[in-house]
Amino acid sequence: MKHISFKLAFMAVVLAFAGTTFTACEDDIEITNGTTNPWENVDGQFGAVRSAAGAKMGATLTTKNGESATGHVYFELSKVAEQDTKVTFKIDADALTAYNAANGTNYTAYEGATLSNNGEVTIPAGKRISDYIDVNIPAGKSGNAVAITATADNGVTISSNNSTYIYQVKSVTYPQHNKAIKNLCYIEVNNENPLNAGEYTLSNGEPFFDIVSIFAANINLDSDGKPYIYCNEQVTYVLHNADKIIRPLQEKGIKVHLSILGNHDDAGMRSLSEEGAKAFAKELKYYVDIYGLDGIDFDDEYSSYAEGSFKGSAQSGTGVVASTAECTPQNYTNLLKACREELPKENGTAFGIYWYTYSDHPLGTEVESLIDYTVFGSYGSFMEYTGQDIDNTIEAPYAITLIADNNGSPVVVPVSESNLQKVKDNGYGYMAFYNLKSSKLYTSTFNQVASILWDDTVEWTGNTYARTETSPVQYSKPSYEEWLGTWTVKASGSSLYYYEAGPWWDWTNSKEFTVTITEGDEENTYKVYGWENYSSKVKAITDQYPFIAQYNEDGTIFIDGEEAVVGTPATGENAGNYILTVGTYGRGNNWSVTSTYASGKYILEKAPNGAVQMYYYSSSPLNGRYGFGLFKVNDDETTTAVMDITEAHSAGHVYTFSR
Repeated sequence: MKHISFKLAFMAVVLAFAGTTFTACEDDIEITNGTTNPWENVDGQFGAVRSAAGAKMGATLTTKNGESATGHVYFELSKVAEQDTKVTFKIDADALTAYNAANGTNYTAYEGATLSNNGEVTIPAGKRISDYIDVNIPAGKSGNAVAITATADNGVTISSNNSTYIYQVKSVTYPQHNKAIKNLCYIEVNNENPLNAGEYTLSNGEPFFDIVSIFAANINLDSDGKPYIYCNEQVTYVLHNADKIIRPLQEKGIKVHLSILGNHDDAGMRSLSEEGAKAFAKELKYYVDIYGLDGIDFDDEYSSYAEGSFKGSAQSGTGVVASTAECTPQNYTNLLKACREELPKENGTAFGIYWYTYSDHPLGTEVESLIDYTVFGSYGSFMEYTGQDIDNTIEAPYAITLIADNNGSPVVVPVSESNLQKVKDNGYGYMAFYNLKSSKLYTSTFNQVASILWDDTVEWTGNTYARTETSPVQYSKPSYEEWLGTWTVKASGSSLYYYEAGPWWDWTNSKEFTVTITEGDEENTYKVYGWENYSSKVKAITDQYPFIAQYNEDGTIFIDGEEAVVGTPATGENAGNYILTVGTYGRGNNWSVTSTYASGKYILEKAPNGAVQMYYYSSSPLNGRYGFGLFKVNDDETTTAVMDITEAHSAGHVYTFSR
């Protein structure tokens, strides 16, 4: 958990969840971004103004496209109130002036800001935290900051009866795009930076991704049984740096959403009571308002009712229902209704539903009016919304994972052209991707998708962002010359061999061999020698006679799924024609050609993280039981494997090159 040190101040007690230090008493107090009381061991009654949603001092409220903005502040006491304590907030230009003087800033007071309920709130006896006060920011006014101060009665010390929280205010205009099929990408911010999604465009300059979802904040219950949003350090980093991460995406016309995920307690989309749903809806509104989010993605996974450990309201509090039997898709819909009371659809906040089982999504006649889209999350599969019919225009029945490896082994991105064609032909309105990584090249995959869904191509700037960086590193594509030379090649985790009495695969002993790439006879071509030369029979051919590969403008190399070996002799021991193509063990345990894959291509590429890999690129991805191997072409056009039947073949959907 992230911690911040600060000291109580003399003129403006500036308390936030991160980043501000000031002085008044000698004791440093440590603040966490959870619900811990920072004054637990301090004598006296102290108080402070804070922003909702864990916002740090100076969070920016955006008036988007001429619409007003809203902040939300509350007052926190160091101890529970012994009697009702009245707190009065106000917009305070003098406090802003004092903050400028103390911090060397030059904020100017934003005109026209007002507070709800005249800024008045009462903390009841026995409570420590007040209700929230809205900070209403009209659009189109001058100034760039709002300072909110508070006074409290009953002996609460706020250093000269003042405590300050400051919002920055920025007016922004974002472009609007309206592709017929919108494209969503969930970004795993524990490891990746959302900014990477903004570096891909269609040929007309519009973003490839229409929506980027920060994956993921959590829904949890606090000690009082009230549902709240929990953000780990990585999600918090993105939100606290909204001006540098969220705003640049929105300036390109990309909507930015926050995913909400269960977190192994009783809180979840299907388990909230009416009271809990209303409380959580307000939480969502605070995050949307303060961080300028465009929507919320609901992902009903990992809550206790889905894991068989639901306790219910008797133990967890009135924020949840009493039993698992009440954790229903209809109750999920009730939560969405409560959320729409706080975040109306007509105000532009989108709701997305991620689902992949028969019970983890909302049902009912009102569902379509409450949500904006659904995503079927069994990646690679195709399925329409189950339990009821909804309009195709709000469905993503097919989604693709962009995961780069599986337990350390490289994985090819699976793309089903037939599923993409169904999305287009049947009027589905959404497509989705999961886990965009800065370490991988995706232009081939994205072009495959774009060519079908939008009859277009995808361009990539080459900019990559590390998780906590806001300045990019430019990817340097390999030149033609960089591919020349000797490389060690290793298959991606399996060897295939003939074994009459048992299995014919070995997932642990990958084959390794050395190839040499030389200049080809034609422009931008190569001769590749030595494929699978660990076999003496294959070595006799491939060490002397190459196959041809093609260099591309994007720095990659294309190798056809069937490549002729060139220059082989017409006479002698090795006379004949040979091909390198995709094979596997077939009937009789013979290594044989798989002709269905001959029309595809292998792509050899250098990823931004430096990894050099060759993978099969087609609408029908290979699994680990296929390999690129040498065959002799017989006079009757049949083929015969060159290796002995008992020799191990290299295999795998990916070959890794190194040197």
